[in-house]
Amino acid sequence: MKLRVDGLEACDRPGDATPGGGGELDLLREINDRARRLETQLAAMKAETAMARTETIEQFAAVDVEIAAIRREINTRLAAPAAPAGDDEDYIPTLIADEFASVRAEIAQEFNAIRSELLDVSIKLDRLLKKDYM
Repeated sequence: MKLRVDGLEACDRPGDATPGGGGELDLLREINDRARRLETQLAAMKAETAMARTETIEQFAAVDVEIAAIRREINTRLAAPAAPAGDDEDYIPTLIADEFASVRAEIAQEFNAIRSELLDVSIKLDRLLKKDYM
């Protein structure tokens, strides 16, 4: 296309021949035809993109509805009173919550122990650095 535009610019008169053998008007018609085809293709791509966007939005909405339903079910089961010993299915969320609290407490204890050790190491490091500079 760049070569053809350069050929058009090189012509002195509208009837001059270009290197391809066609006239300036033929080149302009071809450029206009290609521009129309590109516009048509662009419109089709925009339509496809809009459809894909709509489908994606619908799918995200469906996922949001499913997540909300799962949250409601979990909150309902966790808010329910403790189940009798024979009803294992309703007792499971309570067991999970208890186990989660236990694991969380263990992690907090480990974290505090590591923090204490790091403070000790930093104090010792500061003392060693002070000795080196004195």
